[in-house]
Parts: sequence; structure tokens; C-alpha cells
Amino acid sequence: MYLGSFVTCVYNPDRALCGTSNDHGDSQPVLADCQPLACRNTALTPANRQALNGHLAKLEDALANRDRLAPYVRQRLEEQHRETAAFLARHAPETAE
Repeated sequence: MYLGSFVTCVYNPDRALCGTSNDHGDSQPVLADCQPLACRNTALTPANRQALNGHLAKLEDALANRDRLAPYVRQRLEEQHRETAAFLARHAPETAE
């Protein structure tokens, strides 16, 4: 298990989008190749969810002045906002009925 600010990785090499085998045949995550918004090894703690929501708020603040941003910067911020919001929606906590 690898704890992070935005996500927690419950590394399973069969499902990982990152990883490498060392000389002993052990597979380990390659954090530089981490794709947390797409990987099935991602888990969210309440602290992770809070950090991601804070990041979304910062993106929204930056995008409030989108007319002042360079087109490429605006496009990347909008893309990051869409991907992060979609990730949080896919991983919404289940509620008991």
C-alpha cells in the first residue's frame, strides 16, 4: 500500500498501469509512471477525497479568469478539472439506503 496526498495505491501488479520486475521477479510500482485517475489500483481515503476537492477548487479559481489565460494553459486546466471531477464522480462513496 502506498499512501499519497491525492490517492492511495493498493498495488496489484496484475491491474497496475505502472510497474516493473526487478532481478528477483518482484513487481514494484514505478511512481514516475503513476496514472492515478485511470488506474484500478487507486483507493481513496477521506483525506484523499478532501485533497482532490481542494485541488478542484483551486482549478475553478484559476479558471474564473479563463479569458486572461493563454489558450494552451486554459485548455490544460479545463482538461484537468474535467478528469478530476469525473474521477471523483466515479469513486463517490456508496450510501446505505
